[in-house]
Amino acid sequence: MTGTTMGATTGESHLILHVGMPKAGSSALQTALSRTPDLTTASGQRLRYSALYQGGGRQSLLFGQQVVTAGRRSAYGYATWPNLWPGAVTETVFDNLRKVMEVGQQQGFAPIASCEGWISYPDLFAEHLARWGNPPVEVVAFLRPPVDWMNAAYWQWGVWNTSTLEAWMKRSNLPYAFGLDLERWAQIPNLRLRLGNARPDVVRKFAEFYECDLPSTASSNSSSPPALIGFLLRNREFRATGHAAATEFVIQRWCPPVTARKLWAVRPRHIRDLRETVEANREALRRIASAAQMQDILADARWTSEEPYLEDLRAGPSALSDRAELAALHAALLEGTRRACRTAEMAVPALPGCPSAAAPVTEWDAALRPLLEALLKADLAVRQAAGRSRSVWGRLRRGLPQVFARA
Repeated sequence: MTGTTMGATTGESHLILHVGMPKAGSSALQTALSRTPDLTTASGQRLRYSALYQGGGRQSLLFGQQVVTAGRRSAYGYATWPNLWPGAVTETVFDNLRKVMEVGQQQGFAPIASCEGWISYPDLFAEHLARWGNPPVEVVAFLRPPVDWMNAAYWQWGVWNTSTLEAWMKRSNLPYAFGLDLERWAQIPNLRLRLGNARPDVVRKFAEFYECDLPSTASSNSSSPPALIGFLLRNREFRATGHAAATEFVIQRWCPPVTARKLWAVRPRHIRDLRETVEANREALRRIASAAQMQDILADARWTSEEPYLEDLRAGPSALSDRAELAALHAALLEGTRRACRTAEMAVPALPGCPSAAAPVTEWDAALRPLLEALLKADLAVRQAAGRSRSVWGRLRRGLPQVFARA
């Protein structure tokens, strides 16, 4: 039986895979599931969110309270599964997916496993699911349009090693092919696709898919203000690479939002370059999505029109050292540090005041660094108090910036 809702599986699924796409609400969904890992659908089926912990040469499958604790301990605020890489990691992931599915069958629940990078590996999943006899599986994916995604992905990963969006698009190993990937997922026998628009709330949509009660959480891994990205680019000890975003998760957990224009790097020529990509992926989705799914996806007008980008195109790429935004960032970090210190029952340290609007960027950085260091220290204390032993913490804290690894 082919995938998609047009060839939906019969009976209850043995495994639910949330496969992404990246930068489409995955962190928010993983945070919500880490806080409420045990769910029951309207039909009475039990769902259990799972995670695979790897560290210190060991691995553990996590369910229930173990997932909740792991999420609380993590700088990112959630527990999940690792992405697929060549060699041992890939086999480890599939061995444990088979194991978690078997446990679910023995104990009467459907396990949920999540990794936003899995969307790009339909052929690997097809191979392993065939080995297992093609059990009934559901795949959940949320989508955003190619131009919007390329802009967000550049600020998440590309800006840390290339100077322009154009340069990153040429060298990137993350081209937008998610609609085409999902078309290959749809060919896997006995697999059902549940597709949706990443806007406005993937947590609510996931709960609607399965008719279960899944409380939403505060924003997780939402776009950072330009002033923060500029600061982090100048102060790499807080974020060395595009894949070391723990600092931003900590800031979002404690600090009030900074009102600022969203990060933007796209120019008109990039939109022209991506037109074929938009069309190819949109048409692939039309071939596999149900009418209701496609209506939801195309509710984001950026799949069919370039007009929603005009305002940002006119404004041009984001300025990363706007003084008003730096002042707002200073105020947000100060408030977040106070909140975290109160929660950790720590005294708020003496912190530098806000520089003048005329101050050079170096003076602003000198004022922001102690604030961020104090915030990270207080956040660590809060998470350690969640019950982490020092030995486990030593293995888990690798996600934190290097400046704080000695704490």
